[in-house]
Amino acid sequence: MLISMARWSKVTQSWSLSAKLTAAYSLLITLVAGSLTLSLYLQFQRAQRQAIKERLHDITALSVPQIDSDFHALIVTPSDRVSSYYQITQQRLQEIQAMSDSIKRIYTLRETKEGEIAVIMDYAPPPASIRTIGTPLTPVTPLLADSLENIQEPKVESQFFTNARGELVVYGYAPIINSIGRPDGILAIELDATPVRESEYRARAIASITFFITLPLALLLGWILARHLTAPIAELVEAVERVAQGDRDTHVEVRSQDEVGILAQTFNHMSRQLKTSFETLEAKVVQRTAQLAQANQEITALNHRLQQENVRMGAELEVTRKLQQMILPKPEELSKVLGLEIAGYMKPAAEVGGDYYDVLEQEGRIKIGIGDVTGHGLESGVVMIMVQAAVRALLANNETDPVRFLNALNRTIYNNVERMKTDKNLTFMLLDYHEGILKLSGQHEELILVRAGGIIERIDTIDLGFPIGLDSDISSFIAEEKIHLNPGDIVVLYTDGVTEAENEDGVHYGVHRLCEVLSQNWQKSAEAIRQDIIKDILRHIDQQKIYDDITLLVLKQRQPSY
Repeated sequence: MLISMARWSKVTQSWSLSAKLTAAYSLLITLVAGSLTLSLYLQFQRAQRQAIKERLHDITALSVPQIDSDFHALIVTPSDRVSSYYQITQQRLQEIQAMSDSIKRIYTLRETKEGEIAVIMDYAPPPASIRTIGTPLTPVTPLLADSLENIQEPKVESQFFTNARGELVVYGYAPIINSIGRPDGILAIELDATPVRESEYRARAIASITFFITLPLALLLGWILARHLTAPIAELVEAVERVAQGDRDTHVEVRSQDEVGILAQTFNHMSRQLKTSFETLEAKVVQRTAQLAQANQEITALNHRLQQENVRMGAELEVTRKLQQMILPKPEELSKVLGLEIAGYMKPAAEVGGDYYDVLEQEGRIKIGIGDVTGHGLESGVVMIMVQAAVRALLANNETDPVRFLNALNRTIYNNVERMKTDKNLTFMLLDYHEGILKLSGQHEELILVRAGGIIERIDTIDLGFPIGLDSDISSFIAEEKIHLNPGDIVVLYTDGVTEAENEDGVHYGVHRLCEVLSQNWQKSAEAIRQDIIKDILRHIDQQKIYDDITLLVLKQRQPSY
């Protein structure tokens, strides 16, 4: 990406100002048109999908009272298919389906003693086959995933699915309540979503055509605006060229009082001064010689001040390094964390590092963060301190939702990095621990989980987030994964300075060697494991220079106390 941008910069350097403005205005108009078109399409898509969901909600709500709950309660085994109450209930399903061709299948569900969701009644228009009583339901959609008891009123799935026959449908559910007010199952309806998808395709095609029609108009408007703005500047350029060729009587007409007009006035004034200067050249040479001598003295003094400034900046770097170490969690803080043994380590590659980790406890929940800012030095250290401050501020405001948390953190860092005019960004992982449950979100290095017996599990975080500070909005990239920890289980977090630590032959330490150390020492305490890992890394590095910050965090689930 950086190579492509460099090549593009070289290409545009040879462009005229008019060409650059034409490109800029055209791009701006195109972006506005594209954004408007995309916004209209997304609004149309949301409206279409909301309409079909509301329709299915109404169909489901109106259909469930037509099911005789007492008859439905009698249907238990496949042998009940010959009973009159089965036939009556089946007839009701068929009548409901016949109300609309959009209903692809209608059936009822009940949860078995084993916790499975089974089909009780089922009807779909021919040639579809009817499922037998007790057939396990597949697939199980999100609304049904936890328990059927969660459906206390008509509900509709938020997204579309493909059913067993390859049809695009949306699912709706409603509870079947018997005569004594207890739930006896769930009525499920599959409504055809194909027309909605087809209308979205048509709207997308129309939006694309509209967008591409605006491109020639954008180019034309950009060219007109660029010509209007650059014509006076082109005249000034021509006048400058005449002066460079020796015509010191050159004068340009001032047509406006804006910045271009001021530039024209300045040029006329400069032209007159240049003519006067050449007429008194010898005097000017003597004067400039004296000024150069004075400038030389000033440069000497400036060099002295720069030396002093270097000393001052070195002191500031030392202060920043100490500040980083001060805000890291202290061992005595980590020892007070309930439920977990925690041991941390950070060694910067330079005076100021770009790695970050923190452990916070709030209302019985443990928040753990680990990150790695690109590069190292003062800028990376400043970004690291900003991250630590922003994380603590968000937690102080009781922000617990991972999407809102990470997106707010990203906006803060993104805006500050923009203000700093630097390209720094970082990988960042956020962990939430409470009573043996560990939730993780954000993109960082792999998380290593060591179960009892030294069994290693490696959890990839690439799909759980996006680098912080690269884009203004990363909410769509954020996801969460849940891990159940048993007593004695170990979680290891690290930055790439651990796995990419090199020996004198350029060989990286690597994840596999880290896992070997863990599998051999998992039965030890978190602090002992941390020490063993760091010793092994330093043994691997030997006399080689450390090129990147090394950060390690070891968590171990405590044994329950009775």
